[in-house]
Amino acid sequence: MNPQAWWARLRDLWRVGARKRQRFAGWSFHRGLCNVCGGQTRFFYQDAALYRESLYCARCLTTSRYRSIARGVLRAIGELAGIRAASLRALAASRSHTALRVYDTQAAFYVDTCAYPIPDLLNACEWIEAEASLFRPDRPLGSRLHRRVTNQNLEALTFADASFDIVMTSDVMEHVRLDVRAHREIRRILRPGGVYLFTVPHVRDRRATDHRVAVVDPADPGKDIDMKEREYHGDANAVEGRALSYRAYGTDLDELLEGLGFVVEYDKADVAEAGILNTELFYCRLRR
Repeated sequence: MNPQAWWARLRDLWRVGARKRQRFAGWSFHRGLCNVCGGQTRFFYQDAALYRESLYCARCLTTSRYRSIARGVLRAIGELAGIRAASLRALAASRSHTALRVYDTQAAFYVDTCAYPIPDLLNACEWIEAEASLFRPDRPLGSRLHRRVTNQNLEALTFADASFDIVMTSDVMEHVRLDVRAHREIRRILRPGGVYLFTVPHVRDRRATDHRVAVVDPADPGKDIDMKEREYHGDANAVEGRALSYRAYGTDLDELLEGLGFVVEYDKADVAEAGILNTELFYCRLRR
């Protein structure tokens, strides 16, 4: 890198760091090691009740929820490929004789307030191929939207049977209208022994899913009935920047997944050193 380019890069890094310092000024924080970017960092928050959607890493801007997903990815890669790493970034330096194919229903994004770099970090590994997706109803399903990002409807995925080793969703399934159909699709595209890992709003002391919208006719969304006031969640990859919430799961979700052939593990243990607090992880292995 020539001196001019080096100084330009240094100025860019300083500006990014200045924006981060300004944004988190006065915030509380915990210290730890980020399992996404691999850096010693501070995890910033304002309200401990909102740990799940905050605890922003000062270096990569991931949240507790995204690091919970990363924890599952690192475990799955360790079990499937025998590669152990402390962070997703560290995986790029590893060599594996086992090639893995990963599908992340969340495309990578980088904004001043938050970031989701997981698909990009996985694709930095020569032995991992990570596909991500968005859903654009006005575009043909399966069409390429960006590099390694295709247009997918989770209710009717265009991928071949048994084509992925790992599938992940991060607070997605509460927004999928026909979620049972989507879970069946995920089971279809996973290889035997593959791992489906995800986070989703749910209540562990209640069996029945709380439906906010009742689907009367699967073929006709116009017949859906609002059971409660409509609730929307922010979605950086949605055209409108938000997504309708159809439900909050109970433990019947475990039963659904077990019926599809998954061995379901639910974990909400805090991993304070990684800035993962009050955040769940479903780790589901497809039986061989």
